[in-house]
This record gives sequence, C-alpha cells and structure tokens, in this order.
Amino acid sequence: MKGLYYLAAAYTAVWIAIFGYVMSIGRRARKLERELEELRK
Repeated sequence: MKGLYYLAAAYTAVWIAIFGYVMSIGRRARKLERELEELRK
C-alpha cells in the first residue's frame, strides 16, 4: 500500500506542475496581447 501512496503523490505533483505551466503560458499570452495592442496604437 505504500507504493500506492507514492503513486498518488507523483500524480498530484505532475498535475500541479501541468497546472502551473498552463497558468504561466496564459500570463505570457496576456502580456503579449497587451504589447501587441500597444504597438498597434
């Protein structure tokens, strides 16, 4: 059963990393949108 605990912890860590990566991409995309809008003006 101890192996199952480690498996669950690994899955949780992977999902947290994926979520953080997606949030980071979203922030960069919004920043780029603002910069593009500024350049268009």
